[in-house]
Amino acid sequence: MIVKVVLKTMQNARKLVSIVEPIPCDVELCCGRYAVNAKSMLGVLSMPDFEKGELHVHTDNDKECEQILHKLLEADLLMDTNDAACRSIYDITVFGEILIDFTSQRLNEDGQMLYARNPGGAPANVAVASSRLGAHTAFIGKAGEDMHGEFLRSVLQKENVDTRGMLLDKKYFTTLAFVEVNESGERTFSFARKPGADTQIQKEELDVDILDQTNIFHIGSLSLTDQPARDTTFYAVKRAKNKGSIISYDPNYRSSLWENEEIAKEHMRSLLPYVDIMKISDEETELLSGYENVIEAAEELYRQGVKIVAITLGRNGTYIYNKDGGRIVEGFAVEYVADTNGAGDSFWGSFLYKLSQSDKRIDELTLEELAEYARFGNAAASICVEKKGAIPAMPKLTWKKDWRVKNEFKRTA
Repeated sequence: MIVKVVLKTMQNARKLVSIVEPIPCDVELCCGRYAVNAKSMLGVLSMPDFEKGELHVHTDNDKECEQILHKLLEADLLMDTNDAACRSIYDITVFGEILIDFTSQRLNEDGQMLYARNPGGAPANVAVASSRLGAHTAFIGKAGEDMHGEFLRSVLQKENVDTRGMLLDKKYFTTLAFVEVNESGERTFSFARKPGADTQIQKEELDVDILDQTNIFHIGSLSLTDQPARDTTFYAVKRAKNKGSIISYDPNYRSSLWENEEIAKEHMRSLLPYVDIMKISDEETELLSGYENVIEAAEELYRQGVKIVAITLGRNGTYIYNKDGGRIVEGFAVEYVADTNGAGDSFWGSFLYKLSQSDKRIDELTLEELAEYARFGNAAASICVEKKGAIPAMPKLTWKKDWRVKNEFKRTA
């Protein structure tokens, strides 16, 4: 856990040391590259900037983190209690569908298609993509209490995604998606979801402790297709927004799950007043903004209050837009595309990871900084498409070093 703390006075320094001294794990107070033992008064007093610092608590114990935050808040040591990044336990929390992707593999001897079972669902994919890069993530949603639901929960736990907010329901089955992948890696979907457990989550079932302690809260639009999940989505978004979280939105349009396109437009656009940052594909621009052209679409979404807009352009990269204007961030060349399933989620999970590590508010970020985040996301997506399946293909933490080499090659090419 990392939180920003106020020092300024000797009294505050004593308060800080007294709070962290009993903690069984290592605790550091950092300022830039300078780090001291926060349990040592001498170390704290030697800080080059005595105004403020970052407290690094080396534990993954959520209850311990919560207790520390509460004590820091009571002692008036948190730098800005209205800033979700300062009080959050979770870098990124996602809400929405989690399901099984049965992805086409090959024909058997009788000419029947064979499918591989892969964990999926766009919000879950984003959580794993961010977690693999080092973010502390959580998932809130519902699956069936069946073999698939148990499997999905075990996958998230293995990927270090907090599953306290994941419910398994005996009354409904886990949603299944059958994904046909053609020779170029493009996909068509067919869903078994009438109703799927993910559509049946109610607001009373939400773990609000997770909602109240997240820096970035990410949602998609598939939770808007049916009740009660639609009302639950709005409740969760409004609560997170009121607590100061950054609201992230990826509509992820799937036509077969909506009654018709007009109803989809109405419900998908209804979230826009709450959204701070948004990722859409170039195939969804008209649906969400009324404009097919990516530049006009980004400008319209910004006018509606979205502070950062990222429009993915497939192999051509990403168009990124904020208060400074817009620009295209080129993609990375891929020799072989095995499966595009999860590429957009890998991009956005990596983008959100970079955003969660920034010390700046989103309206302080420059277009150049956002372009760097998008370049990072493009590189992640280019790796993801080289393997089949979404979650199994997500880049891991060790990949960040490889990306620096890949990125420098791209700059000089």
